Amino acid sequence: MIDDDDDDDDDVSHTGVPPVIKEHPSNMVARRNDPATLNCAASGSSRIRWFRDGEEVVTSPQDQRSHRVLLPSGSLFFLRVTATRRDSDAGTYWCVASNSYGATRSKNATLTVATLAYDFQQQADSSIKVLVGESITLPCRPPKGTPPPEVTWLRDGHQVTNSSRISVNQDGDLIITRAVQQDSAQYICRARNAAGTRQAPPSHLIVMTPPWFEEQPSNTSVASGAGVELGCRARGSPIPTVTWRREDGGIPLGKATVEDQQLVLQRVTVVDSGVYVCEAESEAGVATARATLTVLDAPVLIQRPQHLQVILGRQAQLRCRVEGKPQPFVLWRLPSLDRTAVLSPGHSSSHASVSDDGTTLLLHQPTTQDTGVYYCWGINSGGGVSGRAELVVVTALPPPVMGVGPKDLRVVSGGVARFSCEVVSEAAKANVTWWYRPAAHLSSRLLSQHPHQPRFLLPENGALIIKDVRLDDAGIYSCHVTATTGSIQQEAVLNVVEDTEPEESTLLPLPPSKPRILDWNQTTVQLSWLPNSQGSKVGHQWYTVEYWRQGWSEWRVADAVITQESCVISHLSSGHTYTFLVRAVNSQGTSFPSPWSDPVTTRAPPHPNLTADQVSGVWRHLASPLVTLTKATATAADSVMLSWSFLEPMEDLVEGVLVYWMAEGGSVEVATILGISSTYHLHNLHPNTLYTFFIVPFWHSVEGRPSNSYHLTTPEGVPLTAPGNVRVTRQEEDSVLIEWSGVSTEEAQGEVIGYMVTLSHNGSQVTETVDTPYLETRDLLPGRIYTVRVAALTEAGVGPFSAPEVVERQGLGTAGAAGEVLYASAQSAWLAYLLIPLVLLLLLGTVCYLWRVRHKAPPASPPHAPPLYQDLSVNIYSDHKVWLPSDSEMDSTLSSSRLPKPDQLVNEYTGPRVLQPNHTTEPYATTALLPPSPPHTPWCHSDDHSAGVQVNWAAILPPPPATPLPDLDLGNPHQQGAAPATCSRASQYDNMGRTDHYGMPSDAASEHTYEPYAQVIPSDRFLTFSSLQRCADNKVRVECHLAQPGQPPRSRMH
Repeated sequence: MIDDDDDDDDDVSHTGVPPVIKEHPSNMVARRNDPATLNCAASGSSRIRWFRDGEEVVTSPQDQRSHRVLLPSGSLFFLRVTATRRDSDAGTYWCVASNSYGATRSKNATLTVATLAYDFQQQADSSIKVLVGESITLPCRPPKGTPPPEVTWLRDGHQVTNSSRISVNQDGDLIITRAVQQDSAQYICRARNAAGTRQAPPSHLIVMTPPWFEEQPSNTSVASGAGVELGCRARGSPIPTVTWRREDGGIPLGKATVEDQQLVLQRVTVVDSGVYVCEAESEAGVATARATLTVLDAPVLIQRPQHLQVILGRQAQLRCRVEGKPQPFVLWRLPSLDRTAVLSPGHSSSHASVSDDGTTLLLHQPTTQDTGVYYCWGINSGGGVSGRAELVVVTALPPPVMGVGPKDLRVVSGGVARFSCEVVSEAAKANVTWWYRPAAHLSSRLLSQHPHQPRFLLPENGALIIKDVRLDDAGIYSCHVTATTGSIQQEAVLNVVEDTEPEESTLLPLPPSKPRILDWNQTTVQLSWLPNSQGSKVGHQWYTVEYWRQGWSEWRVADAVITQESCVISHLSSGHTYTFLVRAVNSQGTSFPSPWSDPVTTRAPPHPNLTADQVSGVWRHLASPLVTLTKATATAADSVMLSWSFLEPMEDLVEGVLVYWMAEGGSVEVATILGISSTYHLHNLHPNTLYTFFIVPFWHSVEGRPSNSYHLTTPEGVPLTAPGNVRVTRQEEDSVLIEWSGVSTEEAQGEVIGYMVTLSHNGSQVTETVDTPYLETRDLLPGRIYTVRVAALTEAGVGPFSAPEVVERQGLGTAGAAGEVLYASAQSAWLAYLLIPLVLLLLLGTVCYLWRVRHKAPPASPPHAPPLYQDLSVNIYSDHKVWLPSDSEMDSTLSSSRLPKPDQLVNEYTGPRVLQPNHTTEPYATTALLPPSPPHTPWCHSDDHSAGVQVNWAAILPPPPATPLPDLDLGNPHQQGAAPATCSRASQYDNMGRTDHYGMPSDAASEHTYEPYAQVIPSDRFLTFSSLQRCADNKVRVECHLAQPGQPPRSRMH
């Protein structure tokens, strides 16, 4: 029951109407066990009741155990909202207000008890993977709840907002279209209503990127023996695994390694050429990249140059044939300390020349200076090969030496006699003849083989065979050996007997090997040899050494019995070339001679600290591939950076490298690089030129095998010369043809792509670019003089311009000498027409104004004027004042005002006049406002257009008045010995006379404020012109003193 105490209620009750609902209950969502209130208020009611789903609600006054309370205001209050199967506060509520006149029902209100389950009906997997660019849907069915929960998604803890790619549909699913790498994150589905918030387990989304190559292997061509790195760098998400394989075979084991995804091959050969595949694989896919490795095989020496010994002045040839792919070029290295002594095919130096195909080195009339080691180099991009041969130029060659000579024989009549004559002649072909004489005192006759004498046989080995020996065959038989290098002979006696004992067979030792030169100096040679390997020693054996030098006619035997396979021959003559041979000797006789040694000249060896074996070892080592030229990069039009690498450590075996380069069709140049360096920067090359580079390792004077070659064309440069023969001819009335001679490719240092033509007139310039050696233009204006210059243009830039050629529009022909430039006047006629009248008007106005000022009647002189005139030579108290124009007024017009304005006082002062004494004149003052000037320097008018031009103010200022000023005793400046009078003023502007320059009046840049003029107070108290300015009591002190003798007068009048 509700007590109606309000006035409104009384009013309504007296009116006799049912209650009026003033506040209707509204829908409400409340969590379980939370308090809640359904409002209801009515006027004129005596009772309010609540109904739920058609049944009246029992409240606490009626049921003490009820958790529903009817408030005095009529609202229904729930102590705790219940939502159980037995009792639930959820439903549709309304209130009814009633009184004695009737009842009024409110609007319905729904009380919803918010609930939210814990388990999601559907959720995304804990880990989801998707490829870049694909679409993915993360499902989410929230837990059941009342009201239905709101679904949101969190990405790494931050709420996901809808975008063009990412959105949440009505069912709560997260949809991502065209996934990108940045979408990889942790996603959580969140359901929320009034009952609370639920979160699904997190889902990790991984957006995978298929493997892709940040760096792919490139096709590579390398020289045989070099190392190769095939780059391959793969990226992706997840990180892919990189493997290498070879399409046409297996990767060579033992020389292949994978370092940071790159394939590294050591000392490749031709068989390693092929297609190599870099394969990157991950969950997202597989990517492959291919590269072809081409191993260029080094050239092969098909024919090596042979050691040669020639006679002085006779032509010598060294032959060398090299093959390979690509076809190698052949160079010959001459034996000279000059590293540039290299001849290419078709070139010659002194008396050495190389054939056009490079296979033959021809020496014309060689001298002993040509003796030395000659190298034949075969080089291509795959590597290099070297063959060496020693050429010895001698004045004579060794003569033949008797190998096995004839011996005395005792032969029975009718038997067979055999005489041996085997000769060794390595320097020239020897001819063997036999001679017979019956006795020593008788003459000899030549034996020959004739058909009618079949008993005498002369086989090719030089022997003499006599069949069916007779008694008259007895005698002396001589073997004569002749050659171009000398001759020898040896005799034997044939005795014919009736009976003889059979001779025992003899076994001569076999000849030893060729003696080798181990070391030598100016007088000594050390030899070494090996015994013959085809036979065994028979008894005691020793050796003899024979030697020959230039100038000897026969071989000589060293006075020694040598029991070892080496010896030292001493007491030789210095500067001679010697040749040695060795014979084995036993009790049976002497062996056939060994091959001749290489000639050796007794002089200081090139490597005094090394033996010949050590030098030979260095040669053998340097003959193998040691260095590879890896890169040549042009850094400028005239410079190239070379890089190379050593195939093995070379600290002790290589002293440095020789960097060779040669231009196409040019000579060979070389640079010596000491130490184990790997780069060299070449300069002063020719632009736009094809160069070939290669490297040669060296150790002292021993040069090794050249590296592979590298070909590079240097970039173009700017032209060196200007086009010549510039000609200008007239084509038509308004057309001019400009022609010139072109620039060659050599002078242009590249291909000329055009020409730049400039037409200049009086400082202005027009530039045109053409690709032909001529230009036709119609832009020349009549009456003007032009200069024409032409420059060649390449990709590198513009070259020098030609000498200017002067062209006149009327004549249209070349004029003037080369380099002479003529210019027409730059002033326009209209400017002169405008300035002349203005200047005349200005001068006329100035003259009129000055005339009026001069002809005004002067007032009576004040009584105290003379003392003032004596103190100051300028009358500043006169009413008639003439102002000398300042420099600014000179350029414009004279001021029409009698007194200057305050803002016109900057750098202005009153210029004094020195008057002649003893003259009485009318007061005349010149208060010219001129800037101060340095001492002893005439003031010059200066502006931006005329610097240092002195202005004649006498031609501009008016003459002094007819009546002169009062006499002033200033002294006579023309009188001999008189001290000139010098007047100076001091004021607050110039710091009381301590400087010749005046201070600035007040302006924007000054820290102090000065009055425009200082007030001068004379003794008679009469009014001066400064009083007109209404200034403060600022005094001006004027002094006049005599200048020191010898000091020039200082005047402020200019």
